[in-house]
Amino acid sequence: MKDYAREENGGQVVMASCGDERFPPENMLDGKDNTFWVTTGMFPQEFVLKLDAPIRVSKITTLSLNVRKLAVEKCDQEKPDQFEKVFEVELANRGDRLQTEVHQVNIRAKYLKFMILQGHGEFATVNRVSVVGGDDDGGYDDGGGYGGSMQRQQSYGASGGGGYQAQGQEEQGGAAYQDEF
Repeated sequence: MKDYAREENGGQVVMASCGDERFPPENMLDGKDNTFWVTTGMFPQEFVLKLDAPIRVSKITTLSLNVRKLAVEKCDQEKPDQFEKVFEVELANRGDRLQTEVHQVNIRAKYLKFMILQGHGEFATVNRVSVVGGDDDGGYDDGGGYGGSMQRQQSYGASGGGGYQAQGQEEQGGAAYQDEF
């Protein structure tokens, strides 16, 4: 299955709650594990990923550092004004090792909001995000709690080291991944 967060598949970051010109949101989408978007020292922080069209999402993966509590919400409407919780998870403190979270889900979404609710330190990073799924053939289950079904896979670490509008984009603009996990 393809990664819908990637630029060639229509993915875009349309909003980030904070920004540092040295570590912009586009860094999450360049396919490199050693580049990242960094929070600015207060929580919560969030960013919104826009998919090209509503799709059936089967897996959401994040690669991060110092994230303590992460929540993901979804919206399947053209305008992202009502989100539903997909999952919320507490991540282990891995020191200087990257945190990889893989969640099997069964949802329909056009927008995904990633919220860093707490960090293990003053700053946290998101190095990469992957959204895997298929064409929206109606094969998703939108019933039940958290906006669909979800199964968390075991987390593991890897070696690695005001609002913000994505650069060069209109109000709903953004950037996307160049590579997948």
